[in-house]
Amino acid sequence: MASPITTSREADELATAAATAGHVMAGMPPTGADLAAARRVARGQSTAEQEADRMYAEIVARRTR
Repeated sequence: MASPITTSREADELATAAATAGHVMAGMPPTGADLAAARRVARGQSTAEQEADRMYAEIVARRTR
């Protein structure tokens, strides 16, 4: 179950920007889908586990085409 919203939109965007910067510096920039998933979790619309399951299902679907 997703958790309730506990932060402001500005705090969510700041956290997303910081995580993005770290990933870019590490040579692994996030995709648009990655950022959308992070925002859904931050807003309480899904859990990290649900997002991981969704991404895994997308990978499997692409490989089985």
